[in-house]
Amino acid sequence: MEIITRNGIKNLKVSEENKKEIEYSRNKKCSVCGKPYMKNNMLPEEIINILGDKIKYIPSCKCHETFYERKIEELSSKSDHERALNRGGRYKKFSAVDLKFINSTFEKAEMTDNLSVCMRYAKAFMRKEIHTGLIFYGNSGTGKTFNSACIGNYLMDRGKSVLVLNLAYYLTNLKAQWSSIETEVLRKVSECDLLIIDDFGAEKITDWVLEKVFLLIDTRYKTEKPVIITTNLEYSRDENCDIEKIFGRRIKDRINEMCYPLCFFGESRRRGAEESFLEIILY
Repeated sequence: MEIITRNGIKNLKVSEENKKEIEYSRNKKCSVCGKPYMKNNMLPEEIINILGDKIKYIPSCKCHETFYERKIEELSSKSDHERALNRGGRYKKFSAVDLKFINSTFEKAEMTDNLSVCMRYAKAFMRKEIHTGLIFYGNSGTGKTFNSACIGNYLMDRGKSVLVLNLAYYLTNLKAQWSSIETEVLRKVSECDLLIIDDFGAEKITDWVLEKVFLLIDTRYKTEKPVIITTNLEYSRDENCDIEKIFGRRIKDRINEMCYPLCFFGESRRRGAEESFLEIILY
């Protein structure tokens, strides 16, 4: 069914004999701007008599056209967003995403210098193609995982695919159940928009671990896509730091090339069970 619009009326070439003074309805008005409806001169009187007053008068403004155009755009945008979210959902099988991670957002955080940098990074990620990642290093409990989760959630909410790997969890699963699908896991590592490797260096180091960590880092390195690494280990781009001592020069060089360092320092912000329990019973 064709919708008769004001533009259609305007563009219609009406013969001289059909040109009449515009007749406006006394009762029907646009609910948006209040302009009265105009008589529909595009249809013969016989058709109008059959269909009745519902078709006799049509809008003389563009309000309803704009409304339906906006609705169509909203539906199209929603559909695109849902498709993007479904694309990102394919990575959840391998992601170490728990409730604490999901609840980590910029909106719930107290803004710090590092978190401000992370927010600007996340917004830039949505505007342009990003190749440089981040490495968050410093004491335990200073917000490294929280900051990486804020970035990850911001991007996932906007349709980006994010794969989150806790390194110890990843290595344990490679031994236990992922050995047969390691190729698939590494394909996800190379495909996702952002890779987050959490708690880098917390595992016991063996030759097998070094081999698997190098393969993981090197796979991402070759894609030239960004990675965010969090670690409690000492890190320095130029000096012989803990990461180089433990994982070797090859891995350290790739991290240097892939990531910009952000240092997290200060006392642990993690709350003890005693503090949270007292809040429950006292307030």
